[in-house]
This record gives sequence, structure tokens and C-alpha cells, in this order.
Amino acid sequence: MSTFDPPRTQLPPVDEPPAPPPAQGASGDAGGPGPQPLIGWGLALIGAGTLWLLSLAGVSIPWAIVLPVTMITIGVLLLAGGRLIARSGLIGLGVVVTVVALVVSVTPTAVSVSAGDRAHTVTELDDLDSEYRLGAGSLTIDLRSLELPAGTTELTAGVSMGELIIHVPPEVTVEGDGRVAMGEVVAFGASRGGIAPTLTFADPGGAPDRVLVLDLRVGLGSIEVER
Repeated sequence: MSTFDPPRTQLPPVDEPPAPPPAQGASGDAGGPGPQPLIGWGLALIGAGTLWLLSLAGVSIPWAIVLPVTMITIGVLLLAGGRLIARSGLIGLGVVVTVVALVVSVTPTAVSVSAGDRAHTVTELDDLDSEYRLGAGSLTIDLRSLELPAGTTELTAGVSMGELIIHVPPEVTVEGDGRVAMGEVVAFGASRGGIAPTLTFADPGGAPDRVLVLDLRVGLGSIEVER
């Protein structure tokens, strides 16, 4: 007796979904974020290395214009390069250069490498220096017991990072200004604070023929002027 096998139904083939495309990086190539974030810092290294090499070779470089020129160059590259340059890290580099330029523009020209707390109590005119500098810390100049001569006496003081406190004589007229890259300036009840505050002050005293003119600068920190 033979066995009867029923006919088998053949189903049509099922199409498989296409495989997802490989991950694209920022540069459009598979397998990574691409080189763009390194372009900005590479340009920075090339520029810094070039300036250093020129300095070692004895080429005179006007360092006061280096930061502004760098900021202009970064801005031009960002405008001309579109998204590729915008992803290159130049925006972050531009922010860093801008902050550094702001601090340098206010920081005392002759930067001191000293640090700590310095207090100068001046009672004799011969002991008064025309300029006081401190790198980091607290600088206090006490002139309350100093008898200033008739005319104008000028005093310059600066701290790169920290606080600067000036105690002026009780009778003299005090004029001048205080500038801080980031922090606060307080003088005779007036104050300015924030980023790049500048405070110009004038406080009359009992002896208008004796004038003390102050030029005060701090990079990061505070300035305080009081009698």
C-alpha cells in the first residue's frame, strides 16, 4: 500500500530590510568624529611656534598687537570657512584668546612674579616709590601718615591676581582711576564690578594744593581706595 504525500505550498520569499548605513563622523567619513576639532588647535600651535621661532632668531615682535591680530584672523577664518571651520575648534580658541586679551589689556605692563601679602606703610616722602607691583596676593599701601608736598604726586600700583588696597592721606585731594579685567573697583563709596570695570574717582581734601594721582590696575581681583 503506497503512502500519499500532500502537496507542499511554497511561500514567496520575504524581502529583508536594508542594513543601516555606517555611522558618519563630523567629516562625513565612517568610524570617527573626523579631524575638524583638531584644525583650530593645530593652527594655534603653528602660530605660537612661528612666533617663538622668530623671537629666538632675534626678530623684533610687537607683542602688543599679537592678540588683536590673532582675534581678527580667527574671525576671518570663521566667516570664510563656514561650517567646516566652525566645527574646527576655532570658536573655543577665539573665546580663550578674547579672555586673555581682556586680562592682558588691564594687567599692569610690568608684570611682577612676586606672590604673597605685601604691606607698605609709608611715613616719609623719601620712602615712597612711584610704582608698586605684585604678581599674586594682597598688596596694601598705607599713606595715611605721609605728609605730601604741594603740587601733584603720582603713584602707580598693580596686582596681576589678587587685591590692591590703598589708604590715602586724610587732607590731600585724590584723583585717578582703577581698572580691573574681572572683579571690582571700590573708591570713596563708589563701586564698579563685573568684566573690565573702570572707575574714575576724585575726592577733594582739606588741602587742594596737594593732589595725589593714582593709576591702579588689577588683572583678576579687586581694588579698594579709602582714607
